[in-house]
Amino acid sequence: MLSSSVKACQFLLQYKMLVALVISVPLIIIYFYIPNPLEFISDYGHFFPLGLAGAIAANSTGAGGGIVFIPAFTSLGIDGVNALGTSLAIQCFGMTAGSISWLMSIHRHQHGGENAVKLTHRLLLISGITSVCGMLSAQYLLPSPAWKITTIFQYFSITFGLILMIVTLRKSKHTRYNVRKRDLPFIVIVCFVGGMVTSWISIGVGEWLAILLFFLGYPTMVVVCVAVCVSSIVVLSGIPYHLLITDSISWPIVLFAAPAAILGGSVARLLSERLGPIRLKIFFSAWILATGLTM
Repeated sequence: MLSSSVKACQFLLQYKMLVALVISVPLIIIYFYIPNPLEFISDYGHFFPLGLAGAIAANSTGAGGGIVFIPAFTSLGIDGVNALGTSLAIQCFGMTAGSISWLMSIHRHQHGGENAVKLTHRLLLISGITSVCGMLSAQYLLPSPAWKITTIFQYFSITFGLILMIVTLRKSKHTRYNVRKRDLPFIVIVCFVGGMVTSWISIGVGEWLAILLFFLGYPTMVVVCVAVCVSSIVVLSGIPYHLLITDSISWPIVLFAAPAAILGGSVARLLSERLGPIRLKIFFSAWILATGLTM
């Protein structure tokens, strides 16, 4: 069995290779296809640290990357459907990278053994199907909400942050490794509605599913893994709408933010494990509450 120092060296080497790969792709595109590369980097380069920060926050807590991207885009003058489409596009990269990292950790039995693996699969099957149904229903069957995206986002963040803080402060054990039948209706409803909300403000399903599973007593690390994976599934199912119908994605922003999101999503799990279950939830709720209050 490898020692911890050898494992750390292997991870560092793999991460350096990943960094080199994801950074080389946009640099190659810029060099060969952009007329004024330096000017282009000057105009859009700041979206790289933004993508990194958003992916780390999203994948270490289970929240969608929109919890960072929507306020940032709003402050930069990018609003409405363009902010929404661009946020979802970046999350397709960051949340998917985070999902792979979390699932690999769960399958290595680092968070509860075989019971955690089975629980993760069951929760993903239920929540994945219903959340995608919610996303697609809102995009193709329902009218757009009358309120501005930023207004919905602000109220959502404040409400969610307060509820999660209350749930976190409740003293309860998170050791339930089987999905109870009485939990199923709540999971289905929350995921369907969460998928709809995600179609409007690019966050929703991961946050509300996480808070529900925390409240029902499921293990914290399994909950975060499921929330990250479901967020990835939902944004991947919703991005064709913004590609083919609304054409609302700012590709220069994605070119810089997406590689950073891959990097952030790949290492965010390590932050979650270092923080521990209680501190992770406190950090999660405080972050989201502060975001809503400062918008």
